[in-house]
Amino acid sequence: MDLKKEIRKSWVIMIKEFRQIIRKKAFMIPMFMFPIVMIVFFGYGMGGTVKNADVLIVNDDTGIASSSLVQEIGSFIPKYGDDKMFSITYTKDMGQSEAERKIDSGLYKAILIIPQDYSERVARNESVTLTLLTDSSDTSSSSIIINFMKQLFSGTSSSLVTLKIPDIYGKLQYIDFLTPAVIALTVFMGTIQTMGYAIAGERQDGTLVRIMMTPVSRGAIILGKTLHQLVLQLARAVVLIIGAIVILGVTMNGSWLLVALVLIIFTLSAVGLGMAISAVSEDMTSFQAISMLIAFPSMFATGVFYPLSSVPDWMRWIAYMVPLSYANDAMRTIMIKGLGLSFIANDLIILALFAIFYFALGVYLFRREV
Repeated sequence: MDLKKEIRKSWVIMIKEFRQIIRKKAFMIPMFMFPIVMIVFFGYGMGGTVKNADVLIVNDDTGIASSSLVQEIGSFIPKYGDDKMFSITYTKDMGQSEAERKIDSGLYKAILIIPQDYSERVARNESVTLTLLTDSSDTSSSSIIINFMKQLFSGTSSSLVTLKIPDIYGKLQYIDFLTPAVIALTVFMGTIQTMGYAIAGERQDGTLVRIMMTPVSRGAIILGKTLHQLVLQLARAVVLIIGAIVILGVTMNGSWLLVALVLIIFTLSAVGLGMAISAVSEDMTSFQAISMLIAFPSMFATGVFYPLSSVPDWMRWIAYMVPLSYANDAMRTIMIKGLGLSFIANDLIILALFAIFYFALGVYLFRREV
């Protein structure tokens, strides 16, 4: 065997492979950008901290002790942070039931109710009880806020102060916070990937060309693939929810019909996005690179694993531009809080706008490119 000839042939093959990759313009950018994007989103999206959390303090006391308490809470900065932990709003004359409605609406992460005789009781060294309501559907933020408040009142001078912490939505664990968002994430990524196989994959193996040569119109192809996704993703979601309830004991307080409505609208936006990516991809390799660059980092920017309050401001703005953020919020509002249509109306409207935009874009690119 002539070693030089073999090396020369290997060199030719190597050059050929590089040329094939360079021709795939849609593949080149994600190939180099994906690791950078993942490092950034892993690093900042997995923080698990709380900063500038919206907290309402209902202070019916006019004494010095309550004023000092409010100031201490409002000015607290975590040891390894630069921002205040809480963004404080003040009010008075609010009962617990009204405060719970504020929590339901998502206006505040926590509400601390200080009784009107707080300062007087502290001065007399008498026991006094404060009520702390938290949005326990966000188990991460809720536990951090509760731990902070308990430590605040664990000092010697405050040993007689106790916290009453009602379970508004029952005993919740992190798995209850995680499951609704994981279901939405599964639908999002699953829809995009299967649309890739249904369009980019079929175009690569020639199946799509053969279908296009039949009397079936492009509109019928799009409708058929969309209906397939709606049925498939709803079925997956039902299996996931039932499995989470039976196996993991996850809470399901809301309406199954509302969950289906959210997922149908959300799936339409994912179908459009998957169609658009497929249309501009030369083959499955390019599709997978682009789809992963878009879909995979979304889980760290949209509050799937941690609340949006734990990520940097710039990442939060990215989250507002991704439909998964609104699907996560709606799913948690339904499944954990058990609230109705009026509480997810804003999320549904935004999801519908995303669905219209992405689906129109996907249809346009599919008709033009395929």
